[in-house]
Amino acid sequence: MEEGNHNGLVYRQQNRVNSETRGNAYCVGIPDDDKRDWGYIVFVKLKNVRGRTTRWVICICSLWLACGAGVVRAAQKPAVAPATPVAAVGSFLDVGGGKIWYEECGADTGGANVVLLHDGLVHSVTWDAVWEPLCAKYHVVRYDRRGYGRSESAATVFNPVEDLNKVMQQVNMRRGIIVGCSSGGGLALDFAVAYPEMVTGLFLIGPVVHGMASSDYFDARGAKNSAPMDRGDVKGAAKNWSEDRFIIGGNDTASRKKIYDALVANPQNLKVGGDFEIRPSPPTSHRLSEIRVPTLALAGEYDIADVFAYCGAIEAAVPLGSFQVVKDAGHLIQVQRPAELVKGFNQFVSLVERKEISRTDSQLQDFAGEYRVGPRNGTVSLKGHRLVMEIPGDPYYILFPSSETKFFLRTENTELEFVVNGQQVTEMIVHNSDGTVNHCPRVDTVAPR
Repeated sequence: MEEGNHNGLVYRQQNRVNSETRGNAYCVGIPDDDKRDWGYIVFVKLKNVRGRTTRWVICICSLWLACGAGVVRAAQKPAVAPATPVAAVGSFLDVGGGKIWYEECGADTGGANVVLLHDGLVHSVTWDAVWEPLCAKYHVVRYDRRGYGRSESAATVFNPVEDLNKVMQQVNMRRGIIVGCSSGGGLALDFAVAYPEMVTGLFLIGPVVHGMASSDYFDARGAKNSAPMDRGDVKGAAKNWSEDRFIIGGNDTASRKKIYDALVANPQNLKVGGDFEIRPSPPTSHRLSEIRVPTLALAGEYDIADVFAYCGAIEAAVPLGSFQVVKDAGHLIQVQRPAELVKGFNQFVSLVERKEISRTDSQLQDFAGEYRVGPRNGTVSLKGHRLVMEIPGDPYYILFPSSETKFFLRTENTELEFVVNGQQVTEMIVHNSDGTVNHCPRVDTVAPR
């Protein structure tokens, strides 16, 4: 066993038997030392403060994954056929103990830095359908993790977090938004804990949370799908995974064929066992509250229950985390609904990059108090130099100042405006993302400004 340390995070590595080929791989859950985490789905949960209830708003965000697929379906809209594969013209980077393939685009766009991390089944071709539109707007890099696609397999112990760090340094990304699919989402979370200064946002699609165990049902499903690999039957395993009802939602034969073809053409993907991977200790599941950037998790309606558990944990623990279920979708949203994914991601970037103004604690304290939000009272208080709104039974909302009296959220397009009469704050007005407006009168004893 080998250990390392970074940013208070101890990494432990233990050689493992290759369990992927025996079916314990491709878990949509958090892998332990004896199994591989496999795809996930990430969602984005958006809430609007309404008169009587907190209203959920779908924020469609997704990306290609390899182990479970999510699908964002536009209402009354037929499935979109997979885009023509993008010609890969990337390069190789020596990360120590092997070379990994990466591809970069959009360096001259002036847009945000974006890193795409694939899941534990399909390599970076999972992003083909969203690659060109993202490249037109952002500085983007994608790469095949060790053992996948065009990258070399690991022959000695390595830390996936450090591989990601080296790729970002190679393409001159000091900070960026990390987009992670399934096990790639787990890596994104690990990286955000280890290198918080390098992450501006997390866009997660069916993410894994390292440190959380997967269910027996999940493990049995993985074992069954991968069982043909025990006898060297690549096509049999590819068929099982491509036809998995959690990965692709509905009768989408084009997307299922895309997964099948990718696995048959890259049988090494089905053999990655993670024997030499170093995982963080303590696990990231115990440190989610340390992640302080906007984090969106998206899950398809038809995805496996483990994914919902992982996303719920992220929403509950990450201060700026949100979780949304996407109707009529499975695990691989980026494969089935790439246009909707790009649209949702663009909205997420706008929230991450929105500018706030500087306000002192004494200026923010003026707005602290109780306000009537529908049938309940909500409390606005000052915590850690931020105004936080809390409504009983709901997650709390961190408010970011955009002017002297207006604030916004980084998890949805909702704005709050405080009304000042004379020297007193008398009302809070909530402008929801769907265009509705809620007037919330102040109900506590109002102190002069």
